[in-house]
Amino acid sequence: MGVVVTNRSVVLDTADYMIRESGLLGLNVDQLVSSTGTSEQDISKMFSSNKGVEHAVLQRYIDRFLQILGDPSTQTLHFRRALDTYIAAFQAGMADGGELFLSAVLGDKDEELPDELQELAATFARRNRVWLADLLEYSGSWSSEEALVKSDFVLAALEVAVLIGNTSEDPEIFDNLSTNIHNICMQ
Repeated sequence: MGVVVTNRSVVLDTADYMIRESGLLGLNVDQLVSSTGTSEQDISKMFSSNKGVEHAVLQRYIDRFLQILGDPSTQTLHFRRALDTYIAAFQAGMADGGELFLSAVLGDKDEELPDELQELAATFARRNRVWLADLLEYSGSWSSEEALVKSDFVLAALEVAVLIGNTSEDPEIFDNLSTNIHNICMQ
């Protein structure tokens, strides 16, 4: 008999990998049980709701994504570096051979997703938008309205860059687009 895994983070890591490979709706609990050695009952205890595993994976991703970025108000003297970090956070999701990027999952408010996961996707979009708008505004170059417009542009452009880069399986496309996005923000 295999080793029994009861570590929540191992289950989340495995589920994260499965979601990246097959999409959010492709998470298979039986396969998760088999891959981790954790019983279905233990997984149900760890993640109480019907879509609890998916929710926990996405919430962890959002928290880590924003933790990497840090507080935009403390980065006013390092605007260029903060912007580079923001773009790199998107780029990091493409590093594993074109696997599904979780921000793309969160950016696509798919009507097939349960309400709880749709709300999480909307929360991710709002938090990203506000973080970037705050960074732009704190840099002192834009009013809050201008910063919000530019934030929307940057988010849309990055999501398109990820989509095109992954679809074409050519990360250089993302690199070129992100360089242009960076240059536009620095103007």
